[in-house]
Amino acid sequence: MIKRIQEATFISKLKSNKILILSGAKGVGKSLFLHQIFEQEKQTPLIINCADKREQKTISGLDFQGLKNAFGIRPYVVLQEAQHLENLQEIISFILSDELKNTFILSCSYEPTIDPFLWEALKLQGLEFVLHPYGFSELAQHFGLPNEEKQLEQRLIYGQYPFVVNPDEDQTINWENLIQQLLHKQLGHQDRINKTEKLLRLLQYLSFKIGQAISFNEIGKEVGIDNETAERYVLLFEKANILFKLPVFHSEKRYELKKTHIIYFYDCGLRNALIQNFNPLSLRLDQPELWKNWLFSERIKWLQANGIQKELFFWKTHTAQEMDFIEKDESGLKAFKTQWDKQKKCKIPSSFQQYYPNITTSIINRNSYWTFLTKK
Repeated sequence: MIKRIQEATFISKLKSNKILILSGAKGVGKSLFLHQIFEQEKQTPLIINCADKREQKTISGLDFQGLKNAFGIRPYVVLQEAQHLENLQEIISFILSDELKNTFILSCSYEPTIDPFLWEALKLQGLEFVLHPYGFSELAQHFGLPNEEKQLEQRLIYGQYPFVVNPDEDQTINWENLIQQLLHKQLGHQDRINKTEKLLRLLQYLSFKIGQAISFNEIGKEVGIDNETAERYVLLFEKANILFKLPVFHSEKRYELKKTHIIYFYDCGLRNALIQNFNPLSLRLDQPELWKNWLFSERIKWLQANGIQKELFFWKTHTAQEMDFIEKDESGLKAFKTQWDKQKKCKIPSSFQQYYPNITTSIINRNSYWTFLTKK
């Protein structure tokens, strides 16, 4: 089985904390990850599927004694799809007050509705682990770096969900039913959306616009919704770990874009499935955009998996000069320009060099991407 970067840290936290949160989009292998963990630890947890209404009822609305009886004496309890529980806040309060003696893993495919200060505190303590489709570094460790470099085009086209990389591990899911789950399943107990055709149009529109600066007003016009609804729908998919958004970097210099962003998918395969285009790169017009999407999603996945915090941006002017990716941390800023074709020259925009002479700049191509992906 493919080993996840977070595995050792997860086991360590599991032994020293009463609650852990395992977040990740549907189909990324949260259940498989937990199975591997508990198999190593030789433990059999109590698993409750909170998306199942009958199992929900076993714990919804129960008082402390009822919850204590429901969870029993097993040391570990897994609440799958915990975001569906209306009394999740109360359960967490019982857990943190040490009234429930079990250790709990809340497995969520959507950000749970709990007190925002509590949610932030759990994150700051490192108690949330986010799983995405397999990362390049995880696949390289498992299959070998030379093999993964040979598979690079396939990863850009078909993605890195477990059912794609290792179809024998999960025969119950494919692109069609994964997309249907995204569109038709309730995301959280407070987020019921009936306009699934609008959600599909939004995802398809964003699929065509990866790598391009867009506004919520533009998204709304194309999808047939107002800009506030467009922003809310994008946020829903961000909370479901399907999309991520890069804000624009600027300092009020002339011609800089100031009120826009770029939206990417965490997995290129899902993006290609939404537009039903699995053509090889030699037959595509979106090679540069796919390359950017893959590079930046892989970079973010690696940073998250290693618990490294950075602010991320892009930069662009009204005259179409652009830096694809900017990272900011306590050491300063670094800016990157990408190039898929190794034979073509790639230049840093002159305006960016003029405006920001102290920012380190680099070119990322197929000879240098590995260093970029795993740089701390």
